[in-house]
Amino acid sequence: MSSRLRERRSSLATWSSRLALVSIPILVIVAIGHRSGLMSATQAYASMALGFGLAGLAVLAALGALEGIWRDGRKGLGSAIAGLLVGLAVLVLPLAGAWHLMSYPQLIDISTDLEDPPAFLLAAADRPADARPVTDPSEDDADVQREAYPDIVPRHYPVGTARVFEDAKVIVDRRGWRLLGAQPPTETAEAGWIEAVAATPVFGFRQDVAIRILPDGEGALVDVRSAARNGAHDLGANAERIRDFFRDLDASLQGISEE
Repeated sequence: MSSRLRERRSSLATWSSRLALVSIPILVIVAIGHRSGLMSATQAYASMALGFGLAGLAVLAALGALEGIWRDGRKGLGSAIAGLLVGLAVLVLPLAGAWHLMSYPQLIDISTDLEDPPAFLLAAADRPADARPVTDPSEDDADVQREAYPDIVPRHYPVGTARVFEDAKVIVDRRGWRLLGAQPPTETAEAGWIEAVAATPVFGFRQDVAIRILPDGEGALVDVRSAARNGAHDLGANAERIRDFFRDLDASLQGISEE
């Protein structure tokens, strides 16, 4: 009896490896489908939940299989380990997202100027039907942002607005943001602006970005606003995008800036 038991193969081990492997093409399809525009954000979120859910089940099945293999000497150790490792690898992204969810406040629209945020002039027409409407941050959200991101403030550069505009536009192009429109500073319209759409690295969820460049004494004052189109939490991505933009602009303008 014990000999026959040791020869048995763990069904949980088999299912673990199968579930883990199936989760990968599902997530690849989501990434390609959403980035190409063939899949809406709502469909992408649902498909991502399926893919990550299968990976989670694979990990649970692998743990159950390993327990049975240890206890009864069943076959399937390789499949169980493969399911466990692949499942955990797939779950790295949602686990990182969960950490950001707990670490950052529930905001989706971040601006360096909370009293008069740079306007989204073109975003509303570009947003799909399932996207959030374009609205300014509420007073409560503004208070939360000030406490969470005290470094997200306007930046002053002691150079002309035309130079700042050109360098900012180059940065937008270099970062691969899709340009919606731009207006350089002129004698009749002193303020310059750039509006673009950024995308998250893996699944391509879109965020609108508005950059405003105003004359400020002997230089230029730059404001940036970044807002997620979907979801209830940006996981800190909008604030980080603004920081990265200013880091690039500092370097482009030889690091000369004053807050």
